Amino acid sequence: MKKYFFSAALIALASCMTLTSCSDDDNNEQGGSPSVTNPKEVSFIVTSGDPTTDLTGGVYMKVYNNLTTNKNGETVYGAADAVKSYDSFTQVTYNKNSGIFTGYIYARGASAQGIGSMKAGLRSYKVENGKLTEVGSPVLVTAFGNTGTFGTYSYAAQISQPYSMVVDKNGAGNNISVSLPQYAIDNVNPNISNIVDMGNNQVAMVLNYSNRDSAAVAICDYNLNVKKVIYDNRIGTSVGAMRSVRYTLSGADDNGNVYVFAGSSATDGKVGALRIKKGETEFDKNYQFNIFAVSDGYRFRKAFHISGSKFLLEFYLDKNKYGNMDASGKMAVVDMDTKTLTWVTGLPDASTVSFGWGDGYAGAYYLPVAAPTRMGGGSGNGGGWNHGGNGNHGG
Repeated sequence: MKKYFFSAALIALASCMTLTSCSDDDNNEQGGSPSVTNPKEVSFIVTSGDPTTDLTGGVYMKVYNNLTTNKNGETVYGAADAVKSYDSFTQVTYNKNSGIFTGYIYARGASAQGIGSMKAGLRSYKVENGKLTEVGSPVLVTAFGNTGTFGTYSYAAQISQPYSMVVDKNGAGNNISVSLPQYAIDNVNPNISNIVDMGNNQVAMVLNYSNRDSAAVAICDYNLNVKKVIYDNRIGTSVGAMRSVRYTLSGADDNGNVYVFAGSSATDGKVGALRIKKGETEFDKNYQFNIFAVSDGYRFRKAFHISGSKFLLEFYLDKNKYGNMDASGKMAVVDMDTKTLTWVTGLPDASTVSFGWGDGYAGAYYLPVAAPTRMGGGSGNGGGWNHGGNGNHGG
């Protein structure tokens, strides 16, 4: 019986229960139709750290079963039955194709007992007999901003250099030099914002230029060889950031269509989304979603797929403050088919909590919530998972 494991980077108080989120419905690698999964067949990967140590206390990871069962009053950090990493993770991913759970280590969170002080890297895990077991050895990187998965790989892309560390299902890393400098505009190279799996050995590598406010996507194979780069100035640049962390502002729906979002353009009409239809390698000239027009003038920092054609967007709290260090946490669900927006209600006040790395599953989004600890090095978010109705908003 196939299991689906959910992941979210949750950095919470040691006394908090922190549960993960979920992967999208079981899309196959070619972007086919999802199958239905019984929530009782779902497992949680719980990742918990202690913010009082400022990323120096490592993380504990524990696997929970049965999405329908509430877990209250439990502690993961320091638990005897949890697996410890001496290194702290600022981001995590789960690859549903390979079954690999990856923790991304910002240099400030690297321990002398782990990969070594002030070294960034990746650790890979798989679930065996209900516990996480490390796969291979830690893979060191110079730096990273955006992280994610495609095919059977996990990756960490550098912020301002054309390199992406790609790690396979055996934990082996390959630092790929992407031929982005040849696509420089006015002597400015593009940076990698996100890599979206299009299936069939093809990805949409979303790019951003520091000197341009427009969308750019490189169509690549799984070895990140660039086939072509496409541009569109109907929306602004697609990059979400908090300090050194880069957040997702693009993704594929259940039908394999890729959506590229621009959340913080200074030009009102460029705050929105474009589409690359499944099987195509150009922007759909007949599709543009003006999100600014339906959000009452708010801009957003993050965009994550829930299921179907719905995405969860995290908006800035102030209409006039949408920079790298400004606060966000106002949530809305957008339907990319109908071009509608619904504000999420029932969440804690975003000025008093912090939202972690969530994920979508079976029409709902599972959003970690914790005390508003903002740690150095760009972890930006942390939290326990608010299990149950609050914070979970589906279609």
